[in-house]
Amino acid sequence: MQATPRYPVSTHYQQPQAASGAPWHPGWLPSALITAVILISFRPFSAPIAIVEGQVQRGGDLVNQLGFGALGLMCALLLIVARPRTLNAFNHPLIWLVAPILIMGVMLADAPMAAVRAMVFSLIVVLAAATALALPKTMAELSKALAFAVGATVLICYAGLVLYPDIAKHGSDGFEAQHAGLWRGLYDHKNMASYVFAGFALIGWFVARTGRVILGLAIAVLSFIFMVQAGSKTVLAVFPLAWMTAVIASWISFAPLRILVALAPVAALFTATLGAVLHPPLLEAIREIVPRLSYTGRTDLWEFGLQYLQAVPWTGYGFESFWNTPRVVGMEQPIELNWDVRGIVHGHNSWLDIAISFGVPGAAVFFLVLVLMPLMDFARLPQSGNAARLGTLFIGLWVLTMLGACLESFFMRRADPVWFLLLMAVFGLRITAHMTAPKRPTT
Repeated sequence: MQATPRYPVSTHYQQPQAASGAPWHPGWLPSALITAVILISFRPFSAPIAIVEGQVQRGGDLVNQLGFGALGLMCALLLIVARPRTLNAFNHPLIWLVAPILIMGVMLADAPMAAVRAMVFSLIVVLAAATALALPKTMAELSKALAFAVGATVLICYAGLVLYPDIAKHGSDGFEAQHAGLWRGLYDHKNMASYVFAGFALIGWFVARTGRVILGLAIAVLSFIFMVQAGSKTVLAVFPLAWMTAVIASWISFAPLRILVALAPVAALFTATLGAVLHPPLLEAIREIVPRLSYTGRTDLWEFGLQYLQAVPWTGYGFESFWNTPRVVGMEQPIELNWDVRGIVHGHNSWLDIAISFGVPGAAVFFLVLVLMPLMDFARLPQSGNAARLGTLFIGLWVLTMLGACLESFFMRRADPVWFLLLMAVFGLRITAHMTAPKRPTT
């Protein structure tokens, strides 16, 4: 008896369906538009409303509220009506574990109703990422959707350098005059822009590998130039590391080694950042090698956040209920800290902030969903064909954003496009693994 092929030989991103009785399919354009809306936002190049102690703050915006509400409704309808079979990819026990953690985070929040609104908009971004990745039926459609959305974003950011230079570049006045002239495009900060355009470079490389060579290379080159001009030394270091890790890991057939290679740089950076603060002897050993290491003052923030987390390690403080709240803003500035924590909007480490919001158990659940699940999905992918190219793209985005999570906070931050890129990586690996899984024989 002939063995059942482990992976489909079809060139489709997902298994093709029979012509008779096939459900309605919207094509690649809705996926492209959803991705573009999240990356560009409903109010690109809008000036910051207020600046508090060196951090950009944005108030409520009716256009964004109505826009995200309509986007969420459209995504839900498209996912249910157009791609009902793909919903099975998200029916995973680890994903269901997140629900009680989020509910608890809202219930414990200082302002529960505000936390509910913030959570709803955060979940709309999660739904948008899932829909954008689920709608394309073929890899050609996915490549076209990503090329459209990312290409449009890149062009708009470059246009902003000419049309809105005071917003698209950091100015010489204000709280970060040292960043004067650095590019940020339509994003709030050059660090955010650096990670986003590093992700765009990986997407451009993928588009080139799927047949649109000139378009893909143009996106990759323009994105790389923008990333360099944004001036983040950290991103300039982690971008080639993420790309090389993705390529090497995709060559490996032995699943445990493949997981180890993909995880190694992320684990190393986590250990050298928050892990070193958790274990002071390690931090001192690192500082002997790199004197005066402070990660631009981040170690002070991490020590401060960890100190307060010790008071409520099992529950955390609730969703969006620590930084930039009266609990921190109303305190006296600790003289031993280099940063004024009273104006900080996040702790510059995604894992620390997720623990502060949802407790250590909540952070453990996020680890299972954002780290363990995508790595297991990546280990199941073949080494050739469309699934392999998809796997290389998504694991590259995963490594890049997970490295960024060690130095920036973006988990569950609805307005942060780096969070959207991570969601694309996680959902992309989930869908690809689900669609390339062996089919159980019927009896």
